[in-house]
Amino acid sequence: MPPSPDGRIDVDVDAIEDFQPTFNRLDARAGTAHAKVGPASAQGLGQFSQAVQVISDHDRLRGQYMERLALLRQAVMVANQKTTVLIRNYRKTEKNAVGNMTTFMGPLANIIREVRKD
Repeated sequence: MPPSPDGRIDVDVDAIEDFQPTFNRLDARAGTAHAKVGPASAQGLGQFSQAVQVISDHDRLRGQYMERLALLRQAVMVANQKTTVLIRNYRKTEKNAVGNMTTFMGPLANIIREVRKD
């Protein structure tokens, strides 16, 4: 999201938190694919030349898919971890900002009350 004219970037942490369960669904789907693709075999086709070629192609493609699935699962895990840290940092910043504002507003409210009495 582009920054506003004053240079601020608004972050909707609630929306990020709402999205986070998607990581679990993605990982579950990648896990299911891994479980299905991993044991797949074309070995039962026989030993004639075309069957041997198909088996070889199948094994090569299965290996590529397994590597891609491993990369996908790793990427999902890292994205989930980074998102968790991002949410924690923003929540901590929000809490600090509220604390700072409360610290600032308490004495200011007392001054305003005193000024209004006059």
